[in-house]
Amino acid sequence: MRVAHVVLASSLLFVAASADADDEIPLKLRGEFGEGFGVETVDGSFGMGVRARAQTRTTVVVPEAEDEDPTADFQIRRLRVTLDAHGWGDLLTMKIQLAFAPLDQDPVAPVPLRDAYVTFAPLRDLKIRAGQMKVPFGRQRVVSSGSLQMADRSIVTGELNLDRDVGVQLLSEDLFGANGVLGYNLGVFGGDGRNRVSGGFGFLYAGRIAIRPVGGELGDDLDEVDFKQNKPRLQIAASGAFNHQTDRARSTIGDVFQTGPWADYAHVGADTSFKFAGLSMTGEFFLRRALVDQNTADVEGELLTDVARSGYGGFFQVGQLIAKKYEISARAGSLHVLGDPEGGLKPEKELGGALSYYGKKHALKLQADVFYLWETWGEGKVQTRLQLQVAP
Repeated sequence: MRVAHVVLASSLLFVAASADADDEIPLKLRGEFGEGFGVETVDGSFGMGVRARAQTRTTVVVPEAEDEDPTADFQIRRLRVTLDAHGWGDLLTMKIQLAFAPLDQDPVAPVPLRDAYVTFAPLRDLKIRAGQMKVPFGRQRVVSSGSLQMADRSIVTGELNLDRDVGVQLLSEDLFGANGVLGYNLGVFGGDGRNRVSGGFGFLYAGRIAIRPVGGELGDDLDEVDFKQNKPRLQIAASGAFNHQTDRARSTIGDVFQTGPWADYAHVGADTSFKFAGLSMTGEFFLRRALVDQNTADVEGELLTDVARSGYGGFFQVGQLIAKKYEISARAGSLHVLGDPEGGLKPEKELGGALSYYGKKHALKLQADVFYLWETWGEGKVQTRLQLQVAP
């Protein structure tokens, strides 16, 4: 609770500091289920809001191998509190997100802080964002875990994504004012992941460009479900990144190398999405390749070798919204090893589907999905998940 108090106090100071000390600031309260609770000046110049989100999940896994036992569990998969604030209209905005579920924290640096950044938007074509944030790479990873059409992301995204990091990025969702047809992100980050510094020399450079040739709409690519259903929308995007001298097996996430920061990872991504009349389709491809496959060094008198974790993969996902409350969706994905197989990446494939009920869009939803996961067909496992999300 101490962290939450500090966050709330900081945000109140942000709002108060945005106005002259001698000015009277008439305030109004706002609140709605699914939108959180907030306070704002009557003219909308300054304000802040708080939201919470919880995901309760049960998972049952049944392996086909006779020597493996099935597993079943209940867990709080995600429990988050998000605070947003803005000043001088939308010229200056801030976001802080805290995560309290154990699975929501990086085991290397188990700190509740997930997001903490400020965005300065002096121009439509140039916004500046600084702090800890999602690295602009890929689509499904950038979409909030609360806005997915299945219980969780693809195994391909889980392995090959670039998670949050601390840095600075330049961006625009509507470059040249063409009604959302073109957007870009360019960023430089520490390359060490959330809430940590490795001590090595090197940065993570990342960029993404998105083209919406049909029905470009700002923010539409941040939701997997087609709740709008108003017109055809198509997006095509490409991402690239280079992480210099990282000490983590999966670039910004995963195990820490015993031999220190040495790996140079090149990342490539491409994705496309289409939405219309409740239909949503997404396809995505990732590649992560280390320039050198392994490193050997003397660590406290012992000669140790670390192997880079290179791989590539892709998935395709489709969903259809029915009567604005129900959705049926399906996904197929494949993950492959690239380079030295001793890096720890296991080839795997996924095939499955989901049923979702949206009581109030993503603010109140119940989702069930079933996946068959395998490296060799007939020797895989069946995974069933049931998840309830409440985000008042």
